[in-house]
Amino acid sequence: MRLPVTPIAVYLIVLGWASLPFVPAEPMLVGAGSYAATGAVHLLVVIGAAAGGSLASDLAKYAIGRAAGPALLRRLRGRESGARAVEWIETRARRIGPAVIVPSYFVPFGVVAATLLCGALRMRLGPVAAASTIGAALWSSMFVLLGYAGGAVTHNPVTGALLALPVALVLGMLLSRVATARTPG
Repeated sequence: MRLPVTPIAVYLIVLGWASLPFVPAEPMLVGAGSYAATGAVHLLVVIGAAAGGSLASDLAKYAIGRAAGPALLRRLRGRESGARAVEWIETRARRIGPAVIVPSYFVPFGVVAATLLCGALRMRLGPVAAASTIGAALWSSMFVLLGYAGGAVTHNPVTGALLALPVALVLGMLLSRVATARTPG
């Protein structure tokens, strides 16, 4: 099955979509990975575009957190999912600093709250950018590779994405549980 657009358009769509902070990018990453299995796009370029977009989003959220600070955190705490994410991240951020961003990629709403919180807590940009780079690379690799596996098994990008999406959902839920599990101490 051929791509409906050029490969460059796919990379730009992945980059742009992954940079949107409140829009789930995982299904699009799975789909792009499934197309990569057919050779329509290059796997590493798709992963790089997704990670780059996510990193840009993280740095923008960090800047917003620095500017808006406590008022923004109060607003995040107004939603149940936001309150859970902020509590989880704040506890860990005070203990391990910006490294909290890496596991927060696998917690619903987590990376949004983590990067905003790192900005609100005035953490240094260098360590925040490093943690965001690692988290973005792991996150994008996981979802693109799941799509790639689906496409490789089915030899059809649409069927491959449909096969990989439920797997991605279950794996995402399991990783969220692991990431948010209470740790002693």
